[in-house]
Amino acid sequence: MKKKGGRILWLVYLDSTLPKSRGRIVPRRLAVAKPTIEEVAKALDKLGLKYEVYGDKKYPAIWYDDRGQGYFVVYSDLGLRKLAASVAQEVKALRGKE
Repeated sequence: MKKKGGRILWLVYLDSTLPKSRGRIVPRRLAVAKPTIEEVAKALDKLGLKYEVYGDKKYPAIWYDDRGQGYFVVYSDLGLRKLAASVAQEVKALRGKE
């Protein structure tokens, strides 16, 4: 899914507490539990990627759950799954430092 030339990266894609049937796209071993907008923004900054944040939108498959709230439009040439995996690894690294 693209928006204005960017890749849409929902927080759900990285969430290890959700099954793949609810939207997670990275393997559970790479995913992080309940990622936040701030964590993903820090990870994207650290990776040097340009992005836009939309924190008030909910992922359609789990519209009733706040875990599905928020997405980023990331401007990158990487495929969506590779992008999501690299962001998830960076969030894990950031959490490990704290």
